[in-house]
Amino acid sequence: MVISIFSKEDKAHAFKDIVSKADRFTSFALVAYFVFGLGIATFYGTYLVAVVVGLLCLMAYFGTKVLMPNTSLYQYVLGVVLAIFTAQFIYQMHGLFEMHFFVFVGSTLLIAYQNWRLQLPLIIAVVVHHALFAYLQYAGNSQIFFTQLAYMDLLTFVIHGALAAVIVAICGWWSYQFEQRTISEFQKSESLQSQLSSVQNNIQFAEEIAKGNLDYESKTANTSDELGQALAKMQKSLLESTKREQEERFITLGINRVSEIIRTHNGNMQVLCDELIKGIVKYMNLNQGGIFLVEGEGDDMHLALAACYAFDRKKYLQKRINIGEGLVGQCYLERDAIYLKEVPNDYVAIRSGLGDAPPTTVLIVPIQTQDEIVGVIELASLKFVEQAKIEFVKKICESIAASIVSSRVTVKVQNLLKEAQMQAESMRSQEEEMRQNMEELSATQEEMVRKEREYVAQIEELKTQLKGERRG
Repeated sequence: MVISIFSKEDKAHAFKDIVSKADRFTSFALVAYFVFGLGIATFYGTYLVAVVVGLLCLMAYFGTKVLMPNTSLYQYVLGVVLAIFTAQFIYQMHGLFEMHFFVFVGSTLLIAYQNWRLQLPLIIAVVVHHALFAYLQYAGNSQIFFTQLAYMDLLTFVIHGALAAVIVAICGWWSYQFEQRTISEFQKSESLQSQLSSVQNNIQFAEEIAKGNLDYESKTANTSDELGQALAKMQKSLLESTKREQEERFITLGINRVSEIIRTHNGNMQVLCDELIKGIVKYMNLNQGGIFLVEGEGDDMHLALAACYAFDRKKYLQKRINIGEGLVGQCYLERDAIYLKEVPNDYVAIRSGLGDAPPTTVLIVPIQTQDEIVGVIELASLKFVEQAKIEFVKKICESIAASIVSSRVTVKVQNLLKEAQMQAESMRSQEEEMRQNMEELSATQEEMVRKEREYVAQIEELKTQLKGERRG
């Protein structure tokens, strides 16, 4: 079955070899026609007609072909040239009936081009020639020859012309059939070549996918090739799956790194914040970031910059942001992340070796537990931040919040423990002092008892002496 869509370029490509072979064949045929004309010139001495008319015919054909190589005009000229050669031969042989057969020879030669339209200039030229030569011959012009018959009635002429037309029509029909067959075979060949190309492309595509090259562009994804479309869908599914896996891996590894930082530096709040913001900015391949923690109570509650990385430290070292002030303060109030894609030029500058440049995006996420918000983390980048990285920051902020709360509780417990230890130490000192005082008091009491005993003994001794003196 012939496909309806068949462009001129396709036709030129399909008939390229056929036209080339037909050109060679008809070129030899025209030369043979010319030689034949020279040969039959010996019968009636028509050399001048053979040479002049023959050369004009050859020049008309080959000249058109040379001057207009990119058109098929020379093929239509060929049809007229074959008709003129036929008229030449009829004239040279003084109307010999067999010379009329060259009409059929010429019509058959034109089949080689497989273009039924080429029969039209041939038959038109033949009809004009036959009608003109017949009229002139029977009008009494003895130098014009159409037939050797003394007279041809109209019916005979019509039958003669009709048979010629039938032969030409049959040749045209065969030209059309050959043309359609060539087109059909060409389209089948193109279809098979396209299928083969699709199969080869699909094999190459599948091999690239098997190698892990998921970004390889399929050449059959947008065609009607079902296998190519299925492979493209498979590639898309693998890309999505790989992307999800990479995002999950990114989040998991990031959480593990943050957890390791928390475990290592949980005892020192300042070191913990410094290492956290440094690790987050580097892991996410951002440009700078800062951690703001809630400080103060009541009307004095505010957000203070606890740690920063790649910021201008002199400018932000003592940064204080009141609740509700700026994006950081607004993030605290709203308790939700803020992702800013249009950053004002004066918002913050990213320092690099090439100078200061405003960030492309700013991500601000609250550091909060289920019960309270303990701070805000601000991240700035010269590139857009993917949704997976935003989700990663939200997840780690929960862990950071729990760590900060735990660290603050630990600090409070440690402070209370230190106070208790100081009080206990003070009490021990007081007890030791009291013990020493008691010992000194006990020693004093013992000394007093001893002296009292000595005094009593002395008194008793004096009493004894006095009694002795009275008796004496």
